[in-house]
Amino acid sequence: MRKLQILIVVADGLGDRPVPQYGGATPLELAVKPNINSLLRNAVLGLWDPIAPGIRPGSDTAHLSLFGEDPLKKYPGRGPFEAIGAGAELKPGDIALRGNFATVDENMVILDRRAGRKVPENKEFVEYLNSNLGEVEGAEVRFYSATEHRLAVVIRGEGLSPEVTDTDPHEVGVKVPPSRPKVNTPEAEKTARIVTEITFRSHQLLKDHPLNKERVKRGLPPANIVLLRGAGQMVRYTPITERAGIKIEKAAAVSATAMIKGVCRLLGMEVYTPLGATGGVDTDVIAKARRTVELIKEGYDLVYLHFKGTDAASHDGNPDLKKSFIERVDEAIGYIVQNVDTGNLVMVFTGDHTTPVSVRDHTGDPVPVMIAAPNVFSDRAKNFSERDARLFGTLGRLRGNDLIRVVLDLANRVEKFGA
Repeated sequence: MRKLQILIVVADGLGDRPVPQYGGATPLELAVKPNINSLLRNAVLGLWDPIAPGIRPGSDTAHLSLFGEDPLKKYPGRGPFEAIGAGAELKPGDIALRGNFATVDENMVILDRRAGRKVPENKEFVEYLNSNLGEVEGAEVRFYSATEHRLAVVIRGEGLSPEVTDTDPHEVGVKVPPSRPKVNTPEAEKTARIVTEITFRSHQLLKDHPLNKERVKRGLPPANIVLLRGAGQMVRYTPITERAGIKIEKAAAVSATAMIKGVCRLLGMEVYTPLGATGGVDTDVIAKARRTVELIKEGYDLVYLHFKGTDAASHDGNPDLKKSFIERVDEAIGYIVQNVDTGNLVMVFTGDHTTPVSVRDHTGDPVPVMIAAPNVFSDRAKNFSERDARLFGTLGRLRGNDLIRVVLDLANRVEKFGA
C-alpha cells in the first residue's frame, strides 16, 4: 500500500462554547476561513476528547494523547516539557517547573499572573537570576527563558521530589502562597522549601531591577516575581519513530511554544522554530507555514504545526481576537495547500483542548476535528465548526489516542493487528 504523508495542524484551545455576544455562535463558527472550509470537500469531521469526556486536559497531556501516549498511565508533570522546550538538558532526578514572570505589590499580593503577558526583557531577567540566585539548600537552580512571560526552572540535587504544590495560586488578588509538600516525606518537604525560597528570592532580586523601573515608567506592570507551578520529574517515552507497529521514520514539529517543543522532542520529533514565530497572537503564521511546506517536501512522514494564539486569546476572554487569529491560521493553511501535493497527504486540523472565552480556561468539552484525505467519505458540512462537527461528523466522538490511530490507518502507516 502507498504510504501517505501526515500533517497535523493544531490551533491551541480552538474549541469554544456558544458566545452570547455572537448570538450563540463561536469564534470558529464565525471566522472567515475559505481555505479550511475548502478542505471539507474531501474531509470527515468529528469530535475528540483528548483524555476522556469531562476531563479538562492540559496542553501537555492533550499532546501526549494526540501522539499516541496515555497520560493517565505515564505523566511526569508539565515542568519537564516546558524545561526541555526552553533548552534544558534534564538528568534523572532533576525537578523541573513552569514559571511565569508576574506582578505583585509590596504585600506580595498578586496583581497580574503574567506581568502583562508581554515581557521582552525575559532573557535579561533569566540571565540576571542565574547570575545572582545561586544554590538553595545545596541544590543547583537554573532558569530558562521561554516565550512572552514564561520561563522554566530546573532544580538539581540530592533528595528531591516533584510532590510539591505551586507558588502560583492561578488567581489574582491573593498573596503568593508558599509551596507545600503533597506527601509526608523528607524529599517533598525539602523541595517545597526550595521552591518557596526560589519564588521569594526572585522577588527580592527583581523588584528593583533597572529594567523593571523602565517598565513602570512606560506604564507596564513590573515583572517582579517568578511564580512556579507544575513540578515534575523526568520520565522517558518511546519515540514515535521507534514504536512497534507504526511506520513513521521521520517526524518534525514547527512550534514556538516551549512546552509543546518539549513534548515533541521527548516523543522523537525534530523541532523547528522559524524566525518570526513567537508563540503568541503576533506570530508570523506564514513563516510557520513556509517551514511546514519545506519539511513536507523534504519527505518527513509526519509533520506537526502548532499555533498558540487561539489559546492566548481565549485565556484573555477576547472572542474577536480569537476569531481573527483563526482567520490568520486559515491563511497559513491556504499557503500550505497551495504548495504541497494534497493527493499524497492526510491532513488533520483540530485543537488540543477547548478553551471557551467565557471561561478563560480549559474545559472538558470535546474539540472539533477535521481529517482531509484523498481516500475518505466526505461529510456534508459546509463550515468547519463545533456545531457542524456535531451535526455532520461521521467520525463520531473519538477519545484519547483514537485520533492518531485513525490518522495512521488512513495514511497506511500502521501494521495489521492479527493474522
